[in-house]
Amino acid sequence: MLLFSAFLAIALSGCSSEPVVAGRSLKADSLSESKRREFVGALLLNIKGEHRAAVDRYRALLKSDASTPAINYALSRSFYSIGVSDSARFYSERSVKLDPSNTYYLRYLAELSHQMTDYTYAAELYQRLVTLEPGRPENLSLLAVEYLSADQPEKALAVFQEILRIDPKNETTQAQVLLLEIKLRHYQNAIGTLNELVEQGDGKEKLRLTLGELYLQTGQYESAFKSFRDVIDDNPLYVPAWLALFEVSVQSGNRETFLKDLHRFHLLGRIGVDQKIAVARLFLIRSLKDSAYEAPAQVMISELNRHYPRNGGVYLLRGQSMLQRQDAQGAERYFLKARSFVPGNPVIEEALVSAYIMQKEFRKASSIIVRAKKRYPVLAMRFRVMEGDLLFQEGKLDHAVSLLENVLQSINVKTEKDLYLQAAGILALCYDRQGLSVKSIRLYEEVLLLDPGNALAMNNIAYMLAEQGKDLSRAKTLAMKAVAAEPLSASYLDTLGWILYRMGEYDKSRELLEKAAGLNSREAEIFDHLAQVYDKLGNMQKAAETRDKLRKLKGM
Repeated sequence: MLLFSAFLAIALSGCSSEPVVAGRSLKADSLSESKRREFVGALLLNIKGEHRAAVDRYRALLKSDASTPAINYALSRSFYSIGVSDSARFYSERSVKLDPSNTYYLRYLAELSHQMTDYTYAAELYQRLVTLEPGRPENLSLLAVEYLSADQPEKALAVFQEILRIDPKNETTQAQVLLLEIKLRHYQNAIGTLNELVEQGDGKEKLRLTLGELYLQTGQYESAFKSFRDVIDDNPLYVPAWLALFEVSVQSGNRETFLKDLHRFHLLGRIGVDQKIAVARLFLIRSLKDSAYEAPAQVMISELNRHYPRNGGVYLLRGQSMLQRQDAQGAERYFLKARSFVPGNPVIEEALVSAYIMQKEFRKASSIIVRAKKRYPVLAMRFRVMEGDLLFQEGKLDHAVSLLENVLQSINVKTEKDLYLQAAGILALCYDRQGLSVKSIRLYEEVLLLDPGNALAMNNIAYMLAEQGKDLSRAKTLAMKAVAAEPLSASYLDTLGWILYRMGEYDKSRELLEKAAGLNSREAEIFDHLAQVYDKLGNMQKAAETRDKLRKLKGM
């Protein structure tokens, strides 16, 4: 009997909180000899993978002894093995009810509930486990993670803080506390946590950077300046700290400090010109969404030009900034200058094509494309997409559609996703211009599947729906997302304003269209829409003035 009892003890000790003494589980004593043999037989079936047969054995045992928690637990495990989660949970809950102090049963039911996505119930079970086994960090960790799964971050934060009280040096938990404090906007607490981490740990560079960003987030500009300067003092070549330092100056409106720091930045010869160009480019991109960055971006580019007067990359960036401001002639001048310093650069050739298309210098654009396709065969597809854009701008829609449909069939979406999206966007515009709005919307929908945040696709779908007077609610949602992505886009503001006009929200429409007209005073369509809004609002004087501007624009 010794071997039999020892085997049963091993089987039951994995599902019981009671001790094993002299090779025997005390729980085993609650079963008669015959039932013990049946139970072990079912365990053996489970071990051999015959889970359904084990289920039948356990069920037979429960008919005569439903109050034994170990049998309910074992039956639950068998049901889990064959993928019957509901039954597994039912018998697991019975085992816990019969033996509520058994930590094995509790932990298993919590894990099962988590897998069934019942995170709130799982958290309740882990809380009971914490109560039964106080002071065990592993149980607290399970509870905290479950609160996160249940989207109860405040409770998770409290548990992680309890873990830190037990183990103050736990770096993983410190990181979790910091992330949650930031997520919950407990910025002052997060600042305190970060200061502690800076004092005690490695990686101070990144921690100070995060600390400075929190100070910036809370408007504590002097503290932010100090944090970023501490990083730079330790490592003057750490470019992210310089970038963050410039951001503090912009957000605090401190132009004088911005200029002084920018001067120091350019005096650091060990930071390469390419890195300096990258910083200026980031500010230029940022200016698309936040006008506060426009002037600083231009200052950065001018300073680059002053320090590196013979660098083609600087002239390329300067041209791109002019193109962003719709000054195609100025852009062309700088692109040609860039080309003189860096001949044979395909990026510069692409930029020149864009400048010529904007100026409607179609022959010049076509000439560059023809040469580039031969000169850069690896990049031929990129220039074919530009050729499709050129044909569209020229009004040669049939040729553009034929070329771009062929291009889309040739592009590998997985490896050239951006190029595919660019080509699809131009082709959708062609379809729209041909009056094929159904095909155009369908293609834009495909673009959104590949790139859910594509503001151009959202805007253009919204505008077409507005023009058709269809699904204006969805049109409004899409247009609002596009404006949120690029709040300084006159076109996107115009679309949203026009949709609101269609929905009868004339005051809100007027506000948006006036803002669009202020951002782009050369777009006739915006003034056409605005005049119609003034008509609806009964402001005939404004309507007449706006139509006068519209006639002048059309006569240009």
